[in-house]
Order: sequence, then structure tokens, then C-alpha cells
Amino acid sequence: MGRTTLVEHDVPVEVRDGTVLRADVWRPADGPPSPAVLFRTPYGKSPLGLATLTPAQCVDRGYAAVVQDTRGRFGSEGEWAPLDWSREGPDGYDTVEWTAGQPWCDGNVAMAGTSYQAIVQWLAAMEKPPHLRAIAPTMSTSAPFDAEQLGGSLRLDHLTSWLGLTALEWVQRRAAAGDPVDGAVVAEVVQLLTTPDVPLRRWPLSTILDFEGFPGRLRDIFAGKVATVADYRLGEIGVPTFSVGGWYDVFSHGTIELHRAMRAQDPVAGRHELVVGPWVHSGQLPQVQGEVNTGPYGSAQGARLADLHLDFFDRHLRPSAADAGTAAGDDVRYFLFGDDTWHRAESWPPPEAVDSPWYLAGPEGGEEDGRLLPEPPQEGFGQDAFTYDPENPVPSHGGRVLQLGRLAAGPLNQAHLEARPDVLLYTSEPLTEPLDVVGRQRLRLRFGSDAPATAVVAKLTDVHPDGRSLLVAEASLRLDTGNGAPPDEPYDADLLLGDTAWRFAPGHRLRVHVTSSNFPHLDRHPNVPGPVGEAEHCRPARQTVWYGGPYESVLRLRVLPAPSTGGIA
Repeated sequence: MGRTTLVEHDVPVEVRDGTVLRADVWRPADGPPSPAVLFRTPYGKSPLGLATLTPAQCVDRGYAAVVQDTRGRFGSEGEWAPLDWSREGPDGYDTVEWTAGQPWCDGNVAMAGTSYQAIVQWLAAMEKPPHLRAIAPTMSTSAPFDAEQLGGSLRLDHLTSWLGLTALEWVQRRAAAGDPVDGAVVAEVVQLLTTPDVPLRRWPLSTILDFEGFPGRLRDIFAGKVATVADYRLGEIGVPTFSVGGWYDVFSHGTIELHRAMRAQDPVAGRHELVVGPWVHSGQLPQVQGEVNTGPYGSAQGARLADLHLDFFDRHLRPSAADAGTAAGDDVRYFLFGDDTWHRAESWPPPEAVDSPWYLAGPEGGEEDGRLLPEPPQEGFGQDAFTYDPENPVPSHGGRVLQLGRLAAGPLNQAHLEARPDVLLYTSEPLTEPLDVVGRQRLRLRFGSDAPATAVVAKLTDVHPDGRSLLVAEASLRLDTGNGAPPDEPYDADLLLGDTAWRFAPGHRLRVHVTSSNFPHLDRHPNVPGPVGEAEHCRPARQTVWYGGPYESVLRLRVLPAPSTGGIA
């Protein structure tokens, strides 16, 4: 039953340095003081529309909701510097304590929100505000986990899209203040947002958005002066966490690793929960992702994501309330592609998952492509080669990319990319039984190059009987290969394909796709040594994949010992 809601706009919240941040407060119009959920956003408090949890849904369950513009954004005072995380923790602490002290709040506060709104929850929680009872970060990461996922590459399109929007607002603010920026600067910002392929192909990359006075220059990021992602003192976070991620979210690895880290230090059941759905990095979370319709349970609404949030808050903010959620069971919920149902697990990866190695091997019987075998190949070692030219990179198509209008995310057909001469393919025979790949997947490649430094990119795909090759997981790794001569012994490249839950159906085939670029999602390696972003030129490289005998290249999957059944609604 709905409640009458009172909404107060632009409520001032003065933080410790005297800066006034403004928030909209949603709360039940009558009744006793209630717990509150705090959302802190740099994207504008008024249009906040998250499929995960909304202020209106909070009020319907008897919570107040505070939606605040972060420092220097929209209604809030102060200066906002993109990628400067130093103020978000203290501002979050002060806002939590302000919320707890309001007459309409009973002193119990939780935080929620997606992406940037998730990162600021971790930063606030490690400041230990006394009245913070729980956080619910959706699609978040931390600096070390993000670096592990990227393998030394830069998430180029993600970063420049976000900084380009920031730069446009910086230009507009300067103009409104009577201090307009140079016309050439404005032209570059517009070019980055409208025809980004031109500046993103520039050497060196550090010259993009290289404007004096602009907060968040790529030059400063490459020099290590600015962190693209925050880091946390997880040992100082003592509140329960409800983490939500997506298999095609750019921060999927970070979301899962943050949950695992909290579980490791606080293993009590029900304290730290994880939900991972078939989603990309988005606030909406519909059931259609890429070229796959995941069915009625694939959307945030079908997953009852708002109710799951509020059930979790009930357990930790008002455990004695009559409408408290059901007792916690298995702490992980995950969506299995191909079966299109939700499943529960005690932890991630599911304890029942087992190792399943698949070995790369050469072509057979006149075929051009390599093979992917469940047993080591019996023949001796072999190798395949391709030429990687940074001036002609393999274009990004689906996967864990940021959707800002440039790139389509999610499971997309890779067949047109796999026809390129700079992509090597290793494909299994058609499966005779369903195979549930559930857990963390890795690819150990024996890889050689005639360049002194280079990169390798790999994908795991599901090849359908009609020829479609849907992307399941992907990885990248930058390599220092030594002296630049073709090596006698290849480099041992361990690529993190990341986590997934995907059913390969009978008649389908597994495929490993190996190349050296994924542009503009990732920056192009120039095949020359030196700091990322500083190369002024590039060169082609001859790349080699070794397999068989002492040069074993192997795909290491985690699979369920039997097809998963009995999914939860």
C-alpha cells in the first residue's frame, strides 16, 4: 500500500568546512521517525532515476530518502574536481550524521546508488560515521581491482567520454562566469564528444584535453597525479554491504572482488550479499542486453532488485520491525545466461564449481582455424601468428564497455571481427551436453612478439549453430617482451577473463579469440616501450601464439559439475 509522500527540495546541509550541499528529502508525510537511505550523486539529484532503487520505493517501504548533489555539482556549493576523491569521504560522513540528526529520522542511515554514487559509499563508510548501518553499492570498483581487470590497459573510451562531458560543463561554467576559454579548446571538446575517433588516434594520447586549468587532464592521469578510480581502506569498513553488479559491467571484477574482500574479513552469513545480473553499466538494467533478450526475470524489475535492497536494509536498520525481510540464506544471487534464471550460492564462485581446462591446438583436416580441446593435444608443439598494426586496430564490439552512446555493450556477435587476419581463433567441437560455465575464467597463453613491448587481447565466445559468435568474457594484458627479437621461449601471459555465468547449449561450440587490440574501449599499444600515453609513434608487431607439448596454452574454466536447475524467481 502506497504512502503519502512529502518532498522537500534543495534542503541545505552544511559540512565541516562550511560548504553548503543541497539535497531533496523524500519522506512519509506522517508517522514516527523512520530509517533513511542516502543517495549522493554528481549527475543531478532531480533526475535521479535508478532501476536498482528509487526514493519513491524507499518511502513506500517506510524509509526516508535523501538525494544530494555532491560538492560543486548542480545545487551544491564548492568546487568539483573530477577524479579528486579526497572530499567525498568527509562529505559523506557529514551528510550521514546530518541525516541521522533530523527529527524525521530514527538515527539509522543506509546509503545506495550506482557507479559514482557507489564509489562515494565506500569512501564514506571507511570514515566510520556512527549512524551508518549499511551500504548498497551498485557497479563499483577500486583502484587495485580495476588495474587487475585491465591488465595495464587504459579504458580509453570510458575515461575520455566522461572527461569530455566534464570538460563541456567546465567550458560552460567559464563562459557563464565571464571568463570564456579559447575557441580551439572548445573545438577540441566538441570533437571529442562528436567525432572521438580523431583525437583518440592521436600520438601521444597525453595531448588529449591538455588544457591548463582543466581539472582532470589525461596528462596528469598518465603521470599518476590523478587516480581514475578511488581506493579504500577496506579493513576500516565495518558495516554490512549489499553489492550489485552486471556480467557486462565495466566494473564487474571490482564489484565481485569488493564483495569477496568484505566476506573474507567478516564471514558471518547475511552481513555481505552479492547480486550479479545480465546487465551492462547502466542505471536502468533492462532485460535486453546487446543481442540477447534475457526474459522476464532479466530486468531489475524482474529480479525484484528494489525489494532485495529494502529487505537487506530491513534486516540491518530495523531488525525488530514487523515488516522485516526474511532471514538471510545463501548470500549470492546470480543470473545464468542461456538458462535465463536466477540461482543462489553460498559464496562466489559457487563452492560446487570445478576446474575444466580446454587446450589450444592447431588446425586439422584442412581447416584454417585452431582447435579447442578438452584434453591436451597429442601432437607436438605448434604456433600461429598474426600482424598487429596499431594504426588498424580491431574495433570494440560489445563486452564490458561504458554505454555513453559510442559503444554498444553486452553479448554481441563477433563473427565479423573474427574474419580479420589479425584475429586467431580456437574453436571446440559442438557440445553434446549443456555446459554451465560459472565462476572466474582465465586464459594462460604462451605468447611471443617481435616488439619489445606489446599487448594481447582475448575473448571467450559462444558459437551458435547458425554461425553467430556471442561474446561471453574478455581480457587484456600489456606485456614487456624483452629485446624485440622473436623469442626462443614465449612469454607466459595469464589473462583474467573475469567472472561469468553462462550456459553453452548442446550443439554450441566454445571459442577463444586472440588478437592485440580492442579500440576504442582500450587504448592501442604502440608496440614500443615507455609510459602509457607518452608514445609519439607506433610500429607493427608480429605476434605468435604457441601451443602443445611444453608450450601449453590453456583456457581454464570453472564449471558446474551438472547443469544447474531449480532457479529462483
